[in-house]
Amino acid sequence: MKNQAKSNIPELVDDILKEAIKFGASDIHFEPASDQLQIKYRLDGTLKTVETLPAAVSGNVIARLKVLGNLLTYRNDIPQEGRIEGIPGQPIDSESGKVIDKRLAVFPTIHGQRAVVRIFYENESLTQLDKLGLNPTIETSLTDFAQKNQGILLLTGPAGSGKSTTLAALLRYILQQFPGKSIVALEDPVERAIPGVTQVQIEPHGEMTFPVALRSLLRQDPEVLMIGEIRDAETAKIVIEAGLTGHLLMSTMHSGSCSGALLRLLEMDIEPYQLTSGVSAILNQRLVRRLCEDCKVQADDGTFHSHGCEKCHKTGFHGRVLLAEMVELDGQLRQTILQRTDMDGLEAVLESRGHMKLIQDGRRLVTQGITTNDEIQRVCRA
Repeated sequence: MKNQAKSNIPELVDDILKEAIKFGASDIHFEPASDQLQIKYRLDGTLKTVETLPAAVSGNVIARLKVLGNLLTYRNDIPQEGRIEGIPGQPIDSESGKVIDKRLAVFPTIHGQRAVVRIFYENESLTQLDKLGLNPTIETSLTDFAQKNQGILLLTGPAGSGKSTTLAALLRYILQQFPGKSIVALEDPVERAIPGVTQVQIEPHGEMTFPVALRSLLRQDPEVLMIGEIRDAETAKIVIEAGLTGHLLMSTMHSGSCSGALLRLLEMDIEPYQLTSGVSAILNQRLVRRLCEDCKVQADDGTFHSHGCEKCHKTGFHGRVLLAEMVELDGQLRQTILQRTDMDGLEAVLESRGHMKLIQDGRRLVTQGITTNDEIQRVCRA
């Protein structure tokens, strides 16, 4: 992208959006400062400044985005959210897949309005469970879970760690293996359509909250339920009850580890006996950057690194790959939970039975030349 402020603001904004899609950026940040407007792309999970514009055009750039997102252009003092429906001449596909949605969020700051465009892609290679790049042992455990008639699978990890993609792939696997099963998903928001799944969008400020919808759905005779996220104690209790009454249920939680997710449920006043009877397994995952295939080279010690090229926007990485650890609740772990053991106690039990942690799973990716040890350390430390 040429580092210049075009007089044609619509053309400038369209070029920024198209360039981001070309490189597979997940987010575009428009960050105002006293003397400039910085344009940043989130490429493979990290922010990179790609353009700096004069502060004089900042207001016009944000106004153009608000027009594309059908927002109120005359309100500069409140946060606004919208959806960008289309860009003239926009490419349908990028290397990250087909663009299925573009969401805009605008927020007022002391230097003007800050805007972020989030881009959603539908990548055919990530729709199938066996294409996610999971450790074979974990993949087998997930397919075994899919065969069950009841139980709860919880996915943990920070925002943007691929939890929704993993859940969608697991739902597709269940549909393929058991055509005709009654599957219902409650999501906020619905990110991608899954044919064969009844998907319900939960509005953040509406009357139909996760607990309200979940209670009603249990009377609709579902066999498989997917809950977008367990956010509070009320939702957690209903989820556990559903798992105990003949439903196969999967959901997500924000937690840094498998043992952390178990403790968080206990802190939500879930009784230990309910937790041990209802929860089947917990999957904790992250996304690490994949070395760019066009510029990676092998060092004398057998490891790989990359120096950056045009394809990877000089970052040395292009695309991401899944890193995961999984805990299945067995007799020993259930006894530990029933005793209300703290985090150290849970971690000690997991270590004693040879639990493979995230950083250990990362070593196979380093050995295979898919990523670097520094990248594994960066993600696992975070």
